Amino acid sequence: MRSDYPANKIGLRLTFRPLMHAFMFRGRSTRHEVIAFWLLSTLAQAGTLIYDPPPPPPLFYALGVAWDVVWAWPWIPLLVRRLHDQGRSGWWALVPLSIVPLSVIEWFTAPAGHAASMAFHFGPLELHKGVAATPWTISLIVILIALMVVNVLLFLWQPTRGANRFGPDPRLADMTDRTEAILAEA
Repeated sequence: MRSDYPANKIGLRLTFRPLMHAFMFRGRSTRHEVIAFWLLSTLAQAGTLIYDPPPPPPLFYALGVAWDVVWAWPWIPLLVRRLHDQGRSGWWALVPLSIVPLSVIEWFTAPAGHAASMAFHFGPLELHKGVAATPWTISLIVILIALMVVNVLLFLWQPTRGANRFGPDPRLADMTDRTEAILAEA
């Protein structure tokens, strides 16, 4: 299905928009913006995965954490704007963000065992734990996987066509600007 909306073109403007609007929780964002930013952040993070240096001094750990925050933070306002595009409140973003506290709960409450291993790396802090495959850990893992699926669905859900309570349709913005420019010339 081809879209005739002019804003539905993946370009540099859409690619860098989440970084430029990293603290803007108002307005709406398109699915194309999500896909373009995902491609950009995947390429940016790929370099850090390929290069595996020896353990660096603490300054480099701090720089690595800062790099991760620079690429992780814009996803939160982007999700809020995507929810606005679907006509939902931005508070729905708390649903997929609950992955973090659930992961911490799983880490501390999962009984030790030899079935699988969980690892947590944060700078110089490295924790490894063998986890037993109990109903508790299996249910938490299923919930975490379900939340990840919900996260993807919320990013890619069908938008509201036309204006809604969160603003004008971003897919029609370019078309409206062009029409106004043509009328102004006439």
